[in-house]
Amino acid sequence: MKLYKEYDKESIRTIIESGLKRDLHMHTNYSDGTMSPEKLLKMRMDQGFELLSITDHDGIDGSVIGEGFADKTGLCYISGIEFDSEDPMGKDLHILGYGYDRYNPVFRDALRDIKIKRAQRNDILMKALNDRGYGITLDDVGSINKGRYVGKPTFAYILYLNGFMQDPNEAFRTVFKEEDIKRIHKETLQSRDVVDLIHVAGGMAVMAHPMEQRRPDESFEVFKPRMYSILDKMREYGIDGVECFHPSASPEQSELLVEYADKYGLMITEGSDIHSPNHLRDYSRYHKP
Repeated sequence: MKLYKEYDKESIRTIIESGLKRDLHMHTNYSDGTMSPEKLLKMRMDQGFELLSITDHDGIDGSVIGEGFADKTGLCYISGIEFDSEDPMGKDLHILGYGYDRYNPVFRDALRDIKIKRAQRNDILMKALNDRGYGITLDDVGSINKGRYVGKPTFAYILYLNGFMQDPNEAFRTVFKEEDIKRIHKETLQSRDVVDLIHVAGGMAVMAHPMEQRRPDESFEVFKPRMYSILDKMREYGIDGVECFHPSASPEQSELLVEYADKYGLMITEGSDIHSPNHLRDYSRYHKP
């Protein structure tokens, strides 16, 4: 069985909520993941997953390759993407898009503009780091993941490889916390505009991992009403679904998200947010009371 972008929204939702073993949130080496699209999809198929979607950050190259893999293997597959966005209700809100028409001119233009703005941000960041004497070159950048996706993790890894850091995370604990570096932000779309963009391209928009909006020092009881306020705002923007099952949500938290989605007729999705075979990210802080 296959699923492609030309399926209508009702069909996409029916398949997503059909009970197939699914992973609808995965990253490849076309964004900040470590595996090729083919390797990731094959691994997941071998693990018994029946419905998959590649959702690389702000780009669709990996998802397009995923479609080709689905053609060859008969995999049930949905085109996917994960947009970074910003909104007064929350910082760095991520919105997943499924089943879009990748040839839609508005959609394609938006992806091109996002790519240009990211490159401009990276140039500024690279200069700021080199002003500190790190000597990062374009060859260094191009050697990481063939330059397909460049962001702060790329520069952190270069600093590690060049012997300036004990590990890539040290860069985030040190130099990336310095005030001038912190001010070098990536320019992202507004959350409302992301939802509209996905809809213009005929896709379905889903709020990713709501629990990741929780602040490090915030108890869950304090966060819960704010979580619902964010969800209400996303629903006002026209969101189609909520990622109720994600490693950042405990079983009890997932249950609350499912109750919210059911109450308002929103699609319920599930994803691992996998970036590598070992998938070592620690989500425990989101599960605390």
